[in-house]
Amino acid sequence: MPYLNREQILSLINKKYIYSSKSSIIDQLQPASLDLTLSKKCYRIKASFIPNNIKISKVIKELSLSKIDLSQNHLLEKNCIYLCELNENLRLPHDIMGKSNPKSTTGRLDIFTRIITENGKEYDFINYNYKGKLYLEIIPQSFSIIIKENISLNQVRFFQGSNSDYKIKQFNISVSIKKNKISAYKAKKITSSINLNKINYYKSDKYWEKIIPEENYFIIEKDEFYILRSKELIIIKNNQAAELEPFKDSFGNFRVHYAGFFDPGFGNNKTGTPAVLELRAYDTPFIIRDGQLVGQLNYYDIDEIKKNTYGIKIKSNYYNQNLKLAKQFK
Repeated sequence: MPYLNREQILSLINKKYIYSSKSSIIDQLQPASLDLTLSKKCYRIKASFIPNNIKISKVIKELSLSKIDLSQNHLLEKNCIYLCELNENLRLPHDIMGKSNPKSTTGRLDIFTRIITENGKEYDFINYNYKGKLYLEIIPQSFSIIIKENISLNQVRFFQGSNSDYKIKQFNISVSIKKNKISAYKAKKITSSINLNKINYYKSDKYWEKIIPEENYFIIEKDEFYILRSKELIIIKNNQAAELEPFKDSFGNFRVHYAGFFDPGFGNNKTGTPAVLELRAYDTPFIIRDGQLVGQLNYYDIDEIKKNTYGIKIKSNYYNQNLKLAKQFK
């Protein structure tokens, strides 16, 4: 099976293929992924980059504007670029690779993140046999944020072989927009910062505008950030994982869903659970209607997980979501 489940990732940890500067990383295990955590070493940098054959330490010297110590709370300003070293290190076997994506909370806060590896030629891809440190690029886009070391913004999935060989099904995902009902939230432009460690703390109306359309559609404004939900209810069985893949530009000039990974057990109830979609238009305003296609959900086989699937037992934050903002909001 391509995706490694919790027990298989734990085996990689026990064999020291995955190790950390923290004393233990067992509590970072998810049903089919591993949460990655920030170390105290962070830099504000001038520009994004792909290292290719240049050492990341050299790139940091070229691009660094300031060094940041995350052993204390620190403010990351909106629309600035940061590079943080992660606690986790890898010594992957020749047949194991990794892919990273933002965690759900990261996407819902409009924090643009991506993993960078030594000699990496693309973001969020960890090659077979990779040995070295991991770095996370962080760009807060709607809100300035306060972070500290050991916070998790991204997760990594590991798999053997090509995951495309194990795709078992796929179906289209569309948006749900209902006349005279709260159908979306739009991020406000001028707000105070958000401390990511404060859960169920902030009043949502200070940060978000409710979108209550007069018809079953509304206009997405250019360069604004929206939270919506899918029309479809999703069920991921205990022997499956799923990825939400955005449609190509011919389906609309917008970007949808920053995270896009669904762990085994998500929505695995009688009716299923909607996906929360993060959407940003670019180039021009765009009208979006109820039932409009925005992505494709691809299902993959994994070895079945007997316990600790996504849900209330492992304190998953969004197991019963509808149109739900990040966990920092009341």
